[in-house]
Amino acid sequence: MAGKVDPKQYVAKGTGFHTMIGWILLILGFLVALAITWGIALIAWVVLLLIQHFMTKRSVAALRGSALRVDHEQMPWLYQATKEMADRLDMDHCPDIYISESNVQNAAAFKQGSKKTILLTDDIVYGMQSRGNEKALLFIVAHELAHHALGHTGYFRSNISTIYKPLSRLDEFSCDAVADALVEDLEASKDAITVLLVGPQLFDRVNKDALERQARSVGTDRYAKKAEKYMTHPLLLRRYQAIVDRYTGSSLK
Repeated sequence: MAGKVDPKQYVAKGTGFHTMIGWILLILGFLVALAITWGIALIAWVVLLLIQHFMTKRSVAALRGSALRVDHEQMPWLYQATKEMADRLDMDHCPDIYISESNVQNAAAFKQGSKKTILLTDDIVYGMQSRGNEKALLFIVAHELAHHALGHTGYFRSNISTIYKPLSRLDEFSCDAVADALVEDLEASKDAITVLLVGPQLFDRVNKDALERQARSVGTDRYAKKAEKYMTHPLLLRRYQAIVDRYTGSSLK
């Protein structure tokens, strides 16, 4: 197994500041709600927590009944690789891994109660494995592991980043950097972003040199960052260029 990776070393610049802003907005919003509703907001919040508790139990059951669980018997290579990366991140245990049939080219990390979970789509798993590009798949898994390792999936933290989008976008850059450090392969990291961009069906037809030029132009376009204003995720080609910049010593503004 390769060496340990400290995820905190790869946190995107500005994350601390925006986390503080996010917490301030959350607390101020809560206090304003309390003042306006004469304390009823506190009761509503407690009720919502109870509702969420029971909804979580239902969602766990739904996931277990509609997605394939990866473990030491089911796709053991993927389970073992994920477990090794979780160990390298000094995580207490490997999150549960599920594969679901979906046309969405993405993956997700979330907590259901105290259970940490990673959800992958069948197209990404099959597409990368059938091409012998397991490292690109592992980048995607590692990205989701990083969300857990950096505490992004906690109840309050996840709600803050959902509402406060600048923090959410920085979190994506952080997790990409952690994932790249885990797979230790620039081409695999770029391939992972590429498959998220076009899907596994068109992946083999992508002109990588042309894509590299397109990513550079997006990375230097001052309007590209402004285009993300209302998005929870950065533009995919800004993520692509940020990975390349890690190897060249540049930084994406």
